[in-house]
Amino acid sequence: MKILSAAQMKQADAQTITGQHITSLDLMERASNAIFEQLTADFKDFKGSFTILCGAGNNGGDGLALARMLYNVNFSVRVFLLRHDKYSVDNHSNQLRLSELGIPIEQFDLSTVFYFPENTTIVDCLFGYGLTRPLDTDWAYIIQQINEQPSPVISIDLPSGLLADQHTDARHPIVKAHLTYTFHCPKLALLLPENAPYSGQFKILDIGLEETFIHELPTAYIYSEKKEIVQFVPPAQKYAHKGTYGHALIAGGSYGKIGATVLSSKASLRTGCGLVTTYIPRCGYSILQSTFPEAMVMTDPDHDALSTFPKDLSPFDAIGVGIGMGTSEQSQHALKALLQAFTKMEKVPALVLDADALNILSLHPEWLSSIPSKSILTPHPKELQRLIGPWENDFDKLQKAKAFSTQYDLITLIKGAHTAVICPNGQIHFNATGNWGMATAGSGDVLTGVLTSLLAQGLQPEHAAITGVFLHGLAGDIATQHLHPKSLIASDLIAHLSDAWGAIAG
Repeated sequence: MKILSAAQMKQADAQTITGQHITSLDLMERASNAIFEQLTADFKDFKGSFTILCGAGNNGGDGLALARMLYNVNFSVRVFLLRHDKYSVDNHSNQLRLSELGIPIEQFDLSTVFYFPENTTIVDCLFGYGLTRPLDTDWAYIIQQINEQPSPVISIDLPSGLLADQHTDARHPIVKAHLTYTFHCPKLALLLPENAPYSGQFKILDIGLEETFIHELPTAYIYSEKKEIVQFVPPAQKYAHKGTYGHALIAGGSYGKIGATVLSSKASLRTGCGLVTTYIPRCGYSILQSTFPEAMVMTDPDHDALSTFPKDLSPFDAIGVGIGMGTSEQSQHALKALLQAFTKMEKVPALVLDADALNILSLHPEWLSSIPSKSILTPHPKELQRLIGPWENDFDKLQKAKAFSTQYDLITLIKGAHTAVICPNGQIHFNATGNWGMATAGSGDVLTGVLTSLLAQGLQPEHAAITGVFLHGLAGDIATQHLHPKSLIASDLIAHLSDAWGAIAG
């Protein structure tokens, strides 16, 4: 799914009106009906009231139309409309429709004191994606009243005050929504950690925009859903054998951190590659052999840490490096030797670099140019900062990470909610799966195993990265159908990879 800018959304609205021979008021009615359907589904047992705060533009018009629809099915609705000298045409039309039904509209200004009743849900329809600059301090009192209420807040399209596709300084007034209903696609601002206090959860509402036109719109941002993922998954082969689906090498571990390689190796095989070999220091041999008998094990000459890598890498289709490895001087030398070995190979295995491999690279940035093209790097935010330097805000972070990926021809994952997969061509794919319970020890080790497995199975690196992140997150979502997110551990993700595959590939 393409993520459209505010300007592109405006173009898509206009093209839909022209191409489908409808009026702008018809499109507003369609959007408001989509809100109504979602709202009444989400609040089907709700016995309280709705307080709808409407601005002077089309976002306010959506709120007025929603009020009419809720009123018509006997919900208790209270409507507030910003006092203004110029309303949008469709906003004014919906004012007239409410008036004809005898639904009262209470006007407010920027000094109004609201008295919200108990057990009300506030619907924020003050500003939508069309906001072009942050709200000034004149709005602070109104926004503060909304944010200080114990009532849940639902924002329509975007929390009012939040800009769709540029950084909004937190010093400006912004509604803190618990839930956002956004039209057609998530706006970029809804996908970035810095805006989590405002956007809450979001749901995407289909309002039937002109897809042929949208298909032609250029964008660097994609929201990866199931329909995008299924096209990357190769069909099963009836006469396959274990060699058909590739051989993965998981290399890492150090004294006290062998569990990381156990998790990664299990995840790799559970994701579907045919063979997994784990390369670890000698201290982990008994652990691997006893906890994961399906893996083959190779040991480093050193007892406690990796000091080298296998001399012959040709049997492996993909290698995952760095989990639990540590950053000792000998491990640094080992990683350097591995990168040098790749330059001498005719066929270089696909590569995933995680955890301490990334920390070592941040100590030796001159090695970055030696990483094989299209390798996948999986930093969490602190590891990313060590690689690309600090950033001013999340929009700046994306641009710096994109420049890094392009410069070194690498695929960079920014792990977290809506993990961003940054491709060398500048495209950024945001993930649609996953939940906060996955912020747990070992979750990243599992992801490395998943990615290495998909590469071993022959997926193109970009496709492997996008699919692996989606599969990993979906396993976490399925796990929380049985477990509370607080109780989720990394092994639960591995246990539900099969269910995740079932949901994707059937």
